[in-house]
Amino acid sequence: LFWLSRCEVGIVTSRKGFAGTSLNNLGERLYTNFRITFSGRLSTQDGDGERSFRGTLVRGLICMVLDISITLVISIVLFYTFSGYAISPYERPIPCNDESIRQPFKPNTVGMKQLLVVSLGSPFLIICFVEALVFHYSQGYNKLANYFSISTLLYLKYLLTYTLCTILMEYFKCTVGRLRPHFIAVCQPDWSRMDFSETYCMNPDSRRIRSARTSFPSGHAAAAFHVLIFICIYLPRMAKITGIPYLFKIRNILLVIYTSWTVFTAITRVTDFWHHSTDVLGGIILATVCVIPVFGWQWKNDDDVYVPRQLTKSHLHIE
Repeated sequence: LFWLSRCEVGIVTSRKGFAGTSLNNLGERLYTNFRITFSGRLSTQDGDGERSFRGTLVRGLICMVLDISITLVISIVLFYTFSGYAISPYERPIPCNDESIRQPFKPNTVGMKQLLVVSLGSPFLIICFVEALVFHYSQGYNKLANYFSISTLLYLKYLLTYTLCTILMEYFKCTVGRLRPHFIAVCQPDWSRMDFSETYCMNPDSRRIRSARTSFPSGHAAAAFHVLIFICIYLPRMAKITGIPYLFKIRNILLVIYTSWTVFTAITRVTDFWHHSTDVLGGIILATVCVIPVFGWQWKNDDDVYVPRQLTKSHLHIE
């Protein structure tokens, strides 16, 4: 994550050292540290003519798929290795007369598949679409190759912050070991053997019992606010800097949709008895801490947007 942040920091700050060079030469130098990825190497390839366009398009798609797939596989392996072997939930004894953990078990209103599609899949589509508009309404050299490089880099950074947020979430869940509101319903304790210093669960589903011991912080809230905070930073700033009218419309629509969905997700975590209200607050704070340091300083002026993309701003005439 630090390395990816350094890539764009170097891209933006290096412009001072190359003030007298052409945009082409500037781009070749600025992307030196980004060539470790497949997509990053595209930025130095020439892209003239229909044949080269088709070749760049195919190579760009292949490189994008490879970079994202490798990052996803590594992230998944890290998470399951960490959660499955490196750490286990603290087995907190059941508090006497605690009514907050005696709620009925209910299915998730916002399921895991929906959560992953919205928080992990939709940002990729948004990034690709927004970057396509920016490159289309700007002037530059080798735009198609740079489009794939920038779009992939940005989404990789999003993936890594998402992974970091997920691993930190799992760490806090296991360390705190807070019992979910439906813990008693899931555990089905043997009251005849309990002295409230040890818990004897009759439910044979060990995975569900493990989950019932990991209430704080809310993973759904963290994932939902992770994508919301990113979009609230990325879309408004890109629309303001580029001045593309379509981006203003997209920004307004998506902010309403994502804000509504995020609030709905957070509320249902409490009403479904999967989390306490403070668990949701903890998830919000965790997402904020992971997203703001990485994306909060980006896209504040023209240079932040156009220099990394090797573009120059065009005067728009959109009817």
